[in-house]
Amino acid sequence: MVAADIDIRDILTRYDSPRRLGGGGQKVVYAVRDQKRGIIVIKVGGYRSPQALERARREFSILSEIDSQYFPKQYGFEVLEQQRYLISEEFIDGSPLHDHFADFCDERLVVGLAVQLVQGLTELWNKRIVHRDIKPANIMITASGPKIIDLGIARLLDATSLTYTMAPIGPCTPAYASPEQLRNNKRDIDHRSDQFSLGIVLVQLLLAGDHPFDPLIVGGESIPNNILCGNWAVTLLDPRVCDRFRIFIHKLLASQPYLRYRISSELEIALLQINEELSQ
Repeated sequence: MVAADIDIRDILTRYDSPRRLGGGGQKVVYAVRDQKRGIIVIKVGGYRSPQALERARREFSILSEIDSQYFPKQYGFEVLEQQRYLISEEFIDGSPLHDHFADFCDERLVVGLAVQLVQGLTELWNKRIVHRDIKPANIMITASGPKIIDLGIARLLDATSLTYTMAPIGPCTPAYASPEQLRNNKRDIDHRSDQFSLGIVLVQLLLAGDHPFDPLIVGGESIPNNILCGNWAVTLLDPRVCDRFRIFIHKLLASQPYLRYRISSELEIALLQINEELSQ
């Protein structure tokens, strides 16, 4: 079931002033006015299997357990007729990071954003959760700071996998996926996979929106193929950043997970050192 096939007319009658925010895959998203909470977001999804429903329930459960400024608050999960479900959550008054590339092309601003994103992601990683889909579209920029959204393909490392697939590529957005995700090496996927995706986003900001693995910049067949080959815009990055930040990014974009940061506190320490270097 795709978003276009989901009939939500009966659901919209519950709320005032519905405004469609988007939709794709198996979900449609609306901003609506709720009598108790004011403007909220509702996500209506369709499912064809118990696994698909459980995956949506897990996304809600993960976010419900996190009381953080970096993630939207969750209000409710409801299973509906016609193989549908409804998630209601906090309305994020902001826009995705890809609308703000021009605002973050300065090194200090990128480092500041990196500090906040690592703080938010650490809250997931401490719970043994891998987001698996860090990308500009899933980072909302608000007046109070960034919010990380869409844990629809998040992986709970201590839970049974809900993805039964022999596909060559695992669940991800290929242009922002780590090599181990692209190879579907499930044993290698952990918090360090999110580090790789974060590294892509940070370099993209420094390049004013250009993707560091884009064939138009570095050659190659495609962005995913360049990720697998470790072919990215190193020469464009190096003159733009301080030594410590360059080392930090190179570590995030290491092809092998064991070459990235072993624990999240190492990222935080590295970012503190970068701030010190930039302030000198």
